[in-house]
Amino acid sequence: MKKASVSRRAALLALGGVAFIPFAANAYEVLQPLAGDSAGLRFKAIRIDVSPLAENGNGPAAAWLAQDLREPLQAAFAARMAPRDPRAATLLVRIDRITLGMQHSVDRGFGHLAPDAADDIQGAGVILGSNGRPIATYPVSSVVQAYSDGPGFDFAGQRNRVQTLAQSFAQWLPGQMGL
Repeated sequence: MKKASVSRRAALLALGGVAFIPFAANAYEVLQPLAGDSAGLRFKAIRIDVSPLAENGNGPAAAWLAQDLREPLQAAFAARMAPRDPRAATLLVRIDRITLGMQHSVDRGFGHLAPDAADDIQGAGVILGSNGRPIATYPVSSVVQAYSDGPGFDFAGQRNRVQTLAQSFAQWLPGQMGL
C-alpha cells in the first residue's frame, strides 16, 4: 500500500484556503433579509466600510463618504441605537460604488438651460449579529439629480455631490430594511 505524502507547504496552503473562503464569502455575500417583524432590532454600533471605493482608485470620495455618512446614519437609526446592549447587532454600511454623472444642459423652461447630471451610489446595509457574523444584507442603490452652476467638474462641486449621495443613502437604507 502506497502512503500518500503531502508537503508541509501544500497542507498549509490548503488549510489557509479553507480558513479564508468563509471569511471572503461572508464579507460580500448577499444574505436574505430578516424574516418576520424587525421592530425589536437594535444596534450597538454603526460601522462604515468604504474600502471598495478606495480599492478602485476612488480615494477622495471614499474619505468624504466615511465622514459624510456618519451623521445622517446616526440620525436615521437614532431610535434603534443601544450601545450598551451586548446582544444588539452592529450595522455595517458598505459603499461599493459611486458615480458622478456627466453634466449636460437641460431646458428648464422659458428657454433657460441648466447643467444637469445623474449621480448614483450603491452599497448595502449588513446586519452583523452579536457574534460579528453577517445575518442579513440589504442592498441599496440611489440616483440623485445633481445641479451645478456650470459644466466644470470642480472640487467643491464634487464634494457637495458626494455629500448629497451620502444623505440619500442614509435616507433610503431604513426603508430598504423594513424599519
